[in-house]
Amino acid sequence: MSVVKTMSIIGIVFFSLCLILVMGFAESDIEAAMGWGMFAALYGIGYSITTLVKVKSSANSPS
Repeated sequence: MSVVKTMSIIGIVFFSLCLILVMGFAESDIEAAMGWGMFAALYGIGYSITTLVKVKSSANSPS
C-alpha cells in the first residue's frame, strides 16, 4: 500500500476524531479544542508535504 493511500485512510479517521473532539470541547475547554485543532492542522501539513513530494517524484520519472 502506498504511503499516500495509507496516510489518507489514517487522515480520514484522525480528522473525523479531531472534529468531534473540537466540537465537544468548544463549550467547556477552549484550550483543549485549540489543541485538537492544532493536531489536525499539523497532520494536514505533513500529509500535504508528503503528497507533494510523491507527486513531484512520479512526475519527474519517465513513464
